[in-house]
Amino acid sequence: MKAKNAVAEAFQAKVADEILPAVRKHGAYMTTEVIEKTLSDPDFIIGLATALKEEKQKRMAAEAEIQVMQPKALFADSVSASSTTILVADLAKLLKQNGIDTGEKRLYAWLRENGYLIKRKCADYNMPAQRSMDLGLFEINESTINRPDKEPIIRKTTRVTGKGQQYFIDKFIKHLASEF
Repeated sequence: MKAKNAVAEAFQAKVADEILPAVRKHGAYMTTEVIEKTLSDPDFIIGLATALKEEKQKRMAAEAEIQVMQPKALFADSVSASSTTILVADLAKLLKQNGIDTGEKRLYAWLRENGYLIKRKCADYNMPAQRSMDLGLFEINESTINRPDKEPIIRKTTRVTGKGQQYFIDKFIKHLASEF
């Protein structure tokens, strides 16, 4: 109420001379059209109050859902932005923490059956399929084991990327939600 330009002073005058006295007198500020409509049709104000109540309930439900989803969103953002990878066994633990009843062996079986990992019993068993690599869901870590009396062994380990972790958590949670 301290502005010194013409538009602000006109607004301040309207608030002080018209709006505040109407709120004090009637409990609300309504234009003459709304007052006339209310006096001629009492159901109009009931409809307005009902609509306001429904809007408030929708807003409260949306805010409650945001509160529930906020930790999950923060987790999802941190996982997908992470440059670290995890083992499939660790992904199974993450899924378990998110309400998906699975373990390492069942998750491996599911990944093979759904084409994310190679299921041929050969040197590539449990390695990511090309589609999975193209999606950026997995990485392959190679480590060399030096044996003094024999040739070195190269061990390949399938690891799930941050993007893959989020992909599978979302996939399983959507699947779980569709079952209900």
